Amino acid sequence: MKVRQGTILAAAIGLLAFLAPILISLRLAWIQGISDEQAEGIRFAADSVRRGEETASQIERAMRILRDDHLKPCSPDEVNLMRQIDIGSSNLQTVGRISGNLVLCSSLGITTPIDVGQPTFTSSFGIREWLDYNYGPQRLDRLDIIDFNGIAILVDPKLLVDLDTGGQGVELAVTVPSTSSPMHLITSTASFKPQWLQPIAPGLSSSYIDGAFVVSQVRSSKHDLAAVSILPIALAYHHVKEFAAIFVPIGCVCGIILALAVAYVGRQRLSPEGLLKTAARNQDFYLEYQPVIELRTGRIVGAEALVRWKRGDTVISPASFIPLAEEIGIIALITRNVLNIVTRDLPRLLAVDPGFHVAVNLTATDLKAAAIVDRLTDVLQTSGASPGNLVVEATEHGLVNGPECFQVISQLHARGFRIAIDDFGTGYSNLSSLQELHLDLLKIDKGFIDTIQADGTSSELVPHIIDIARSLRIQIVAEGVETEAQTRFLTSRGVEYAQGWFFSHAVRIDDLCTLLDTQPLLTPPSTVLV
Repeated sequence: MKVRQGTILAAAIGLLAFLAPILISLRLAWIQGISDEQAEGIRFAADSVRRGEETASQIERAMRILRDDHLKPCSPDEVNLMRQIDIGSSNLQTVGRISGNLVLCSSLGITTPIDVGQPTFTSSFGIREWLDYNYGPQRLDRLDIIDFNGIAILVDPKLLVDLDTGGQGVELAVTVPSTSSPMHLITSTASFKPQWLQPIAPGLSSSYIDGAFVVSQVRSSKHDLAAVSILPIALAYHHVKEFAAIFVPIGCVCGIILALAVAYVGRQRLSPEGLLKTAARNQDFYLEYQPVIELRTGRIVGAEALVRWKRGDTVISPASFIPLAEEIGIIALITRNVLNIVTRDLPRLLAVDPGFHVAVNLTATDLKAAAIVDRLTDVLQTSGASPGNLVVEATEHGLVNGPECFQVISQLHARGFRIAIDDFGTGYSNLSSLQELHLDLLKIDKGFIDTIQADGTSSELVPHIIDIARSLRIQIVAEGVETEAQTRFLTSRGVEYAQGWFFSHAVRIDDLCTLLDTQPLLTPPSTVLV
């Protein structure tokens, strides 16, 4: 039964993986179709606004010429000037003089004053307008009359909305935003709804869907006018079909790829990389602490935090997963896990020995991230420790790996942290780089410690490394000490600290606290001069 349920679930997930991209592609096609429809609507409205701005500019020019012509109003010379303005203006029908409600003369000639009655409205700028007025010798032309300071301009409002929209049922309207009445419109049809007008700021545009229509509006940034276009939403279906023809095949391909990816991810989750990423996200690591002994007194004065990863009954060596974590880019997550555990454990250790220190290992990747400085500072603030309670360990490769590392080390020094170079002698550093780093501790790699024989002899490298540290006034920690002979040799050479199985294996926090709490004051081992 469970097998059947699993098969059904797998089939459902596979079907969903296949159908989801197709459904998404249809949705994207619809969104793109509507977006194109809105863009087209804004384009139509913007064209009306541009035509309106052009008309307004011609009106302003005509008014400026008549205002400054210094000719007798309605004289033959001025009427002739009006005709010149009229001929030179593509969007103006007639230019004239008006007094009150009487048109005194125009570019059509000097006639008996024409009473045009009360204006339809007066804008907030003091401009009077008569909308849709029958004018001309036979009073057949339906024009708008605009009056400002006694100068009358007659225009055909239909010019503003007479655009080529492809015969798609598009409606256009032009309005004067400074008036509140929705009647003050120029529309291409009689079916324009006043609620389609929405207040917007000068120079802006907007578009929205109102039932079966796409409503787009553009307001001029220069003049008191705005334009609205109304497009049937059915026009978007044509665009949807076009985009669906593109997106749906892509969706099918994506569905197949996604189904294959689901299977691939399932396999990847069981790969070492996948398991390590999961462990990092779930914080599945723990710490063991390798005690650090002060050789002069034989007491435990610190410990190195060693990260461990246990899967089932198997403990995986850090040498196996730390390089892999750096390679796949998740070492920062593991470092964060380690620092969280150290933050939790430090108060217990300091309660037993306030001078105790914990050394944490940072990789080259960690040292290139400036955020590590604040993260280490957070460890101190949260745990109540001081900078002297935390030692930052880095390999030679990490310390000399670019200027970013030097900068981070300098910042850590400035905040009081002690810096140790780990596994010294196995990397690429030189004396000048060590001097520049201003290190506090130098850790001799276990491989060199192993060369110390029972008779007190060793390779020439160990004394040489000790001499380098002495010349730089750097304290020394010997790693991997496993015999009493090694301990005597290091003590006789003035090495300050050591760690290794001769003193203690790496232990969990509870055992470390017990060791600290019960350790006797040991007599330092005897020394043998070599």
